Amino acid sequence: MAEKSRIPVFPLGIVLFPESQVPLHIFEDRYKKLINEVVKEGAEFGINYVEDDRLHAVGCSARVLKVERLPDGEMDIITEGERRYEVIDLEQNGPDQISFATVRWLDDEPEERDRSLAGETIELFNELAEIAYKGTIDPLDESMWNAEDKFPSFKIAQKSGLEAPQRQALLSVTSENERLTMLHKFLTQLLPKVKEFETIQDLIRNDGYIVTWNKKGPSGDTDAAST
Repeated sequence: MAEKSRIPVFPLGIVLFPESQVPLHIFEDRYKKLINEVVKEGAEFGINYVEDDRLHAVGCSARVLKVERLPDGEMDIITEGERRYEVIDLEQNGPDQISFATVRWLDDEPEERDRSLAGETIELFNELAEIAYKGTIDPLDESMWNAEDKFPSFKIAQKSGLEAPQRQALLSVTSENERLTMLHKFLTQLLPKVKEFETIQDLIRNDGYIVTWNKKGPSGDTDAAST
């Protein structure tokens, strides 16, 4: 039987993944109280995605890594995702009170990792990162992230441009192979659009010319293509 716990929960319009870091601005008194308590106790709290006033049952626990207290009493914090869970029972104690939930911790079902699928998905993500982020994020090392104890799907999902409902669907899946299949399909559809957008931006930046000075022509000389 899966382990159960009772934790405070923070309903938000975002989806948190295990091992991902998210900055939050805390201004409501009840959530300032929540953060103060979990920081003091070194405890975790839950983040659940709220969509159209509906709280999704599957969430991710978080710990506070950093707190900046502002002069007006508000806080800027950095949180890091830890474990996924499913809400079994939600205690809502009024609009000014912290909500608590009894949760069942979620683990993936046992399966053999599809290394070919993982490798292809990592390659697609690295291609996206090179085009869209232009070196501001590091590519994933396939030799490290394809290990059985790693979950590249969560790492990839953080920076792949998924909308919140898509992120929630991914968080709820208990198979790494299934999550990678979802991301492989998404990235395969996304990359051509990103490349097309980048080409349009090149045209705008270069007054109608796509400059390829770094490419070698048949003679070994550099050349440039234009439209």
